[in-house]
Amino acid sequence: MKLISAIAAALLLPAAATAQVSVVSSTLEERAATPGEQYTGTIRVRNTSSAPQLARVYQTDYRFLADGQTFYDQAGSSARSNAGWVTFSPSRLTLAPGEEATVSYTVKVPQADPRGSYWSVMMVETVDEGRAAAVRAGRVGIEPTIRYAVQLATHVGQAQRRIALEGARVSREQGAPALAVNVVNTGEQADRLELRVELFDAEGAPAGRLTSTRGLVYPGSSIHQRFDLGQLAPGTYRALLVVDTGSDDVFGAEYTIRI
Repeated sequence: MKLISAIAAALLLPAAATAQVSVVSSTLEERAATPGEQYTGTIRVRNTSSAPQLARVYQTDYRFLADGQTFYDQAGSSARSNAGWVTFSPSRLTLAPGEEATVSYTVKVPQADPRGSYWSVMMVETVDEGRAAAVRAGRVGIEPTIRYAVQLATHVGQAQRRIALEGARVSREQGAPALAVNVVNTGEQADRLELRVELFDAEGAPAGRLTSTRGLVYPGSSIHQRFDLGQLAPGTYRALLVVDTGSDDVFGAEYTIRI
């Protein structure tokens, strides 16, 4: 069984300007934890501009859906948020041109019996005080913001894994036919997913195999997956979709598709 432990992955959020303060540490860290355990980590940031820069650091929760929506809710609002376990310092940094600094964080897992995945996001945001003042004064209508989101997740013990497959259909939205399906993590453990489709023709003979590897999917989050079927001749096929969580737990569904 492969154990996924703790994760800190960096996501660059949409912005209207070139990055000034960037997260330059590893975008993925993994760690196992037990109830009552305390562990530490660091996030390295760098001023990539030619002028002094100010950055602030704060927390939010995080989830995403198969329809493309991403939510950065108030820290601690999710039932599986670990924001209350995390302390960090500093919350503001002033960096000279080219200077690098470190944000240190500590995660203290409660003594109670948490089980499964708990996570939150640490935002590192460039602050342009002059532009913000201009926005407040009404001289500028839009304030571009550069933010990096660093996921901090803690995985405790062995938790229930469950995957649901929803809305499977043959889609032609992008031209060639594709098997489209939403993959929902309905369990307690976050996992990276390996997906494969075994295709069989009307006589039961193998007609192809399609694979895809996806990043970490948290409990309550979902992804949209498409498998290109453009190589198939018109006809009726049986498609066996398998979702491998990297553990002993494998999930699947069978569909009849017509091209």
